Amino acid sequence: MNKHIARLICFVLFIGQALMLAQKATPPKPIYTPNPEYTVAARRDRIQGIVVVKLNLDIDGVPHDMKIARTLRQDLDEKAIEAVSKWRFNPAMKDGQPIAVPLKVEVVFNLYSK
Repeated sequence: MNKHIARLICFVLFIGQALMLAQKATPPKPIYTPNPEYTVAARRDRIQGIVVVKLNLDIDGVPHDMKIARTLRQDLDEKAIEAVSKWRFNPAMKDGQPIAVPLKVEVVFNLYSK
């Protein structure tokens, strides 16, 4: 499992545990999480780190209303939003029905990941 997916799953599980306690619901599960692209400038400057994106996940598992909760650098923040907009999830469930939930996800920028 690559580091991006492992970190995302850990973060989703943390949010999911809080959701389950508050609403007695099952958390969303990431099913498609393409890695973000590096900008030429960020690669040249050898920038690595994490961008945290706050979003609303709809009942179809599609992210909406994405905002940066923790910034890294403007060009990589934009690439993080671009990547997360393509991510898909199995939605959170409550009483056997999908529900919309707020979520925070980490987008990892690592020059040396495989």
